[in-house]
Amino acid sequence: MSSHSASQKPHHTHYDVLLLPRGADWSRLSQEDVKSAYRRALLIHHPDKAAHSSLKPTPPSRPRAYAVDDIVTAYEVLIDPEKRAAYDEALDKRKALESGHKGTHIGVEVWDLEDLKFDEAKNVWSKCCRCGDEQGYILTEADLEKESQHGEIYVGCRGCSLFIKVLFAAAEG
Repeated sequence: MSSHSASQKPHHTHYDVLLLPRGADWSRLSQEDVKSAYRRALLIHHPDKAAHSSLKPTPPSRPRAYAVDDIVTAYEVLIDPEKRAAYDEALDKRKALESGHKGTHIGVEVWDLEDLKFDEAKNVWSKCCRCGDEQGYILTEADLEKESQHGEIYVGCRGCSLFIKVLFAAAEG
């Protein structure tokens, strides 16, 4: 599977970003737990605050620093019960696929390249995702060139675990 976002950074969940427990504990997290984790993550990862903060992540220690935008996106998804339920379902499906369980059917939305928004200044195509990320799916010319013989590419959302399939016609040289 080719994906611009998947090839550039390892997959992390919104729970990872906010340093919240993974697994069965997800369903027991209250909105107050999410708010508290959001504030803590901002203090830990904010460039201006991190150097002066006595807060340190709890084990396991964070693998990387997250951008404030990542923290805000994680908070917006996890604080909203409907978005969080959809996100948790997508995480469960992804986990089942990665562990090799058969019988899981995930409907992948299919789009034509012309349906995506083109940003001439950045020379990228983008599409919003239902997780709320306005530019969740991003495609570059290089991504399209890599998959030109297939005329289709799977693109992962930057804000969640969803994928879309984008169909395109290779330009005749």
